[in-house]
Amino acid sequence: MINAQMCFIGGGNMANSIISGLISDNIDASSITVVDPNEAKLNFLNQHYHVNVTESLEKGVRSADIILLCVKPQVMGELLIHLKHVLEGQKTPFLISIAAGVPIDAIMTQLGQQVPIVRAMPNTPSIIGCGATALYASEQVSRQQREISEQIMRKVGVVTWVQNEQMMDVVTAISGSGPAYFFYMIEALIASAKEAGLTDKQATLLVTQTAFGASKMALESHDIHTLRQNVTSKKGATDAAIATLESHDFAESIAKAVQANIARSKELAKLFDKALTHQN
Repeated sequence: MINAQMCFIGGGNMANSIISGLISDNIDASSITVVDPNEAKLNFLNQHYHVNVTESLEKGVRSADIILLCVKPQVMGELLIHLKHVLEGQKTPFLISIAAGVPIDAIMTQLGQQVPIVRAMPNTPSIIGCGATALYASEQVSRQQREISEQIMRKVGVVTWVQNEQMMDVVTAISGSGPAYFFYMIEALIASAKEAGLTDKQATLLVTQTAFGASKMALESHDIHTLRQNVTSKKGATDAAIATLESHDFAESIAKAVQANIARSKELAKLFDKALTHQN
């Protein structure tokens, strides 16, 4: 059980998902405060979860044991400048950041202090409680804080730790962006099914349920290669389809897409660092 005062800075979809998971796990709503400039978001969260809400950053973090940075990367720089002033003279906070591409060193530099920070990379299925999150902890993070971070993020799905922050770029390319790859393939399969004669409703039903079923089997088995082999009879229809994919370098295309994603993530991190430098 998490026994701490939590402040969510940002009340968007991801914060909403985490808060929903916490409340469903019987976390006291009075231990959660959300800070956001959007009054409509605050009203929604207050009405649905009965958490504390405020537009004031100072009021929100005043008694917080844990601060969750749930804002988009492009507003992190400005937020950290304000947060630095608000935290002056207060106890050292414990931060959990879900801002993609924002390195821990950059956060510490902006805050002007070495604080315990856990960087989290959840993905969009977290919104329905089926997410996959990777976590990385700065050296200032205690064992208890690691456990708390894991407990919080498990409310929206599975969790794994990486030992090197550079691996967060790989995580972004695999699980962070991964849903888009699967949606892209689902779109392509639906289009092919319709072109071959199925109605839109039939194609969508069959493709999406097949994707769900295959994912569930993969989660329960973990032997993906054997699962594929079991469907692929030698010289059968599936075998012909797989052979066509292989002849068009399907696996290599996926590998190139992942590498392009990683490279772009590194570029965006450098751009973020430059933007912060210009702000100081």
